[in-house]
Amino acid sequence: MKTLLTTLNSKYIHSSLALRYIKSYCEDDFDIILEEYTINQHSDDVVAELYRQQADIIAFSCYIWNIEQILEVVSLLKKVQPEVKILLGGPEVSFDPVKTMEENYAVDYIICGEGEITFKEFLDKLSKDGDLATVKGLVYREDDKIIKNNPRPVIDDLDEIPSPYKSMEGLENKIIYFESNRGCPFNCQYCLSSTLSSVRYFSLERVKRELLKFIKAKVKQVKFVDRTFNCNQSRALEIFKFLLENKPDDHEMNFHFEITADLLSDEVIEFLAKVPKGYFQFEIGVQSTNLETLELIDRKMNFERLSEVVKRLFEPENIHLHLDLIAGLPKEDYQSFRNSFNDVYNLRPGRLQLGFLKLIKGSGLRVREREYEYVYTPMPPYEVLASKELSYSQMLKLKMIEEVLETFGNSHHFDYSIEFIEKNFYDTPFDMYESLAEFWEKKGYYRYSHKLESLYEYLQEFYREYCQAKEDLFDELLKFDLLLGRRKVDLPDFLNKYEIEDYKSKFKDFVNDEQMIKEHLPELIDLSSRQIQRQIQIETFKYNILNVIDGFTVDVEEDYTVILFNYYNESTLFNKALFKEIKI
Repeated sequence: MKTLLTTLNSKYIHSSLALRYIKSYCEDDFDIILEEYTINQHSDDVVAELYRQQADIIAFSCYIWNIEQILEVVSLLKKVQPEVKILLGGPEVSFDPVKTMEENYAVDYIICGEGEITFKEFLDKLSKDGDLATVKGLVYREDDKIIKNNPRPVIDDLDEIPSPYKSMEGLENKIIYFESNRGCPFNCQYCLSSTLSSVRYFSLERVKRELLKFIKAKVKQVKFVDRTFNCNQSRALEIFKFLLENKPDDHEMNFHFEITADLLSDEVIEFLAKVPKGYFQFEIGVQSTNLETLELIDRKMNFERLSEVVKRLFEPENIHLHLDLIAGLPKEDYQSFRNSFNDVYNLRPGRLQLGFLKLIKGSGLRVREREYEYVYTPMPPYEVLASKELSYSQMLKLKMIEEVLETFGNSHHFDYSIEFIEKNFYDTPFDMYESLAEFWEKKGYYRYSHKLESLYEYLQEFYREYCQAKEDLFDELLKFDLLLGRRKVDLPDFLNKYEIEDYKSKFKDFVNDEQMIKEHLPELIDLSSRQIQRQIQIETFKYNILNVIDGFTVDVEEDYTVILFNYYNESTLFNKALFKEIKI
């Protein structure tokens, strides 16, 4: 009995942790193969690939981002291979499996909840013509009926599940998803985890063994999928210390964690200050700073403590910090969301992720959708379009704000230019992005993609229409931001280049002057002058740009200043060049 495990990942670099667990749990007793595709592939092509396998059973892992396409693939596959048995599993089919099967006749079985034990028992019964009624967690067809068996209890001893990474084959250049625990200690009403059990842990010995395997395999990124990685402080700290002790020297990699910042102890924060730049990144779910909203969604958070922790984590500039907000939560109208946005943005995280509420099947907010007058898409991802507090028009404004935030804020290509605009022309960050979104929509720039260089010109255009003060000063800031991101000897036409008299001769003397290199570029001392030239740029600015970015004031006089940009050893979190003022 040939069994194929498959799914449609959202991107090629993603990989399915769930399927690897099931394969590992069952492969000693059954013939199991695993194939992964993406939602960017045509359904016809996926069907053709699956058909060529001629499997007896094909099991799909289903989520809100792939369920519609999976159902299309399943329907087509059954037409060309009617004898194949189709099984679905995963969070998107676990809540209402009977309805899913009633609406999709091509689906023969559904597994609800954790799938390792259930899937193995299912294969065992099926291979022996046994009684499927004894398989807990299984939904199946019997004649014209759909039978839903009793639910399966969660697995208490997680170490019973074999490693999903016995082999690292096929995972080259992909993100590795990993969990050190299952479940969630919180009960947030927008999340499916609110319906699950309390937290269960894999043993620390096993976790360390797996992490060491990833380090030795030279993977680039490991994403912990634990809902709250630091719900156990001492355990989290031990894992952090283990990763630091075993940090690889021969390749770059990083570890991503979802954490609750206000739970971090002073001991953990002090330790994290010593972690090398970029080795860890944290995603912190704030969601809202409206106290009434937080109470309604059962989200426990001390924003004052969270703010203190975020500032302390950011101070060493060594850890990427992603802070999340959700638009569309109960009692959060446009003004309230503006406040939440400003509260979080003013913490200056590396990334402010503006998400939109999705009414996931089984979540508390989905159950209470009428109370909050939610209007949402009937098909996945069930995104909220309007609510009692937010009109569809306001949601569209927030969507445009999200786009310009991603383009100009979270990209970090325009950090000084954006902060200059915010501090001099707007009362709050939200007001600035609201204006930028208005400009973006009016010009129609949201309709197509753009080259990076064009975005600098568009921001210049926005400044001249909405700010209209010291335009030449702002142009110098734009030039500074552009050069921080990349070496660009030939500046674009919309930016001014101020030539130093006899520049080529002075530049040549500089890179050949050992004393000057020792003073300004000591890390390049072992390079030849030709090699040094390729790693630096010297540019003249009409104003003392270092004073400008120190205070972000428009009240400055012309003061031609020469800046050295060093691209050799980008040591900042956002891969910016090092810079300093020089005299040549």
